[in-house]
Amino acid sequence: MKPKNRLEPWLFSAPALIIYTFAVVIPVVFSLVLSLFNWDGIANMKFTGFGNFKEMFSDSTFFTALKNNLIYMVVGTTYQFLMGMFMAILISSTRFFRNIMKVMYFIPCIIATVAISQIFTKLLALSPMGIINVLIQTLGLKPTAFLGNINTSLLSVALVDGYKFCGIYMVMFCSAFASISSDVVEAAYLDGCNWFQQYFYIKIPMIKNVCTVALVMLVNGTLKAFEIPFIMTNGGPGASSELISTFMYKMSFSAMRFGYGSALAVFLFIECMIAVTIIRKTIPHSNYE
Repeated sequence: MKPKNRLEPWLFSAPALIIYTFAVVIPVVFSLVLSLFNWDGIANMKFTGFGNFKEMFSDSTFFTALKNNLIYMVVGTTYQFLMGMFMAILISSTRFFRNIMKVMYFIPCIIATVAISQIFTKLLALSPMGIINVLIQTLGLKPTAFLGNINTSLLSVALVDGYKFCGIYMVMFCSAFASISSDVVEAAYLDGCNWFQQYFYIKIPMIKNVCTVALVMLVNGTLKAFEIPFIMTNGGPGASSELISTFMYKMSFSAMRFGYGSALAVFLFIECMIAVTIIRKTIPHSNYE
């Protein structure tokens, strides 16, 4: 027998590895190096060591953005996971119009983020009054400037972000439910399991690995969220909806402090890695294939 060619796997992997290196590895390394300097993009770079990180941990806006980031992560992850699961269960339990329902639920995912943001900015507006405030007024409640209120701005953008992306997790969960053997479902039915018991004691535990992957994607995505919060509120009012990503953008491209912005980017990278590690360590893998 001829020995296996050890070069072939690398040849097939080379295009993806090259793209990954230039798109991820090099920018991460460059940000790490740049975080040790003060640089406005024009003048000579000045080495400051960990000066940017020291400033970051003494910046009150940073701690506000960090707190908002964690709240945004909890709200966004919970909402998208539960809504994605609910829609997947609804579709899996329906005999008719499944494909139409899938398309309807997935449409927000393919609409441009700017369009979604502008639509909900109008819907949530107080002046001129949007549809949501009109409905609130119809119910006899006081209309609210959801995006202009420090108590509701962060929650509003988190829910809009969830509305756009929960269809992705619906597809994941639908595919996972479809992969469960019909023999298992039939056996559960013969054993007297009702609809509720089939899902919450058999089907959902059997897709635990998919749920773990979804959680990793959700935590990563919500911690790095940028477009919708930036477009809808720009971190305001004040810093009530400021996130690490929006603060990083402002420091880098508005204040022209690329070193400080890179320090924020490094912190965000480490934060995501820690969050993913915690999820992987705390949630056991399913024994089901």
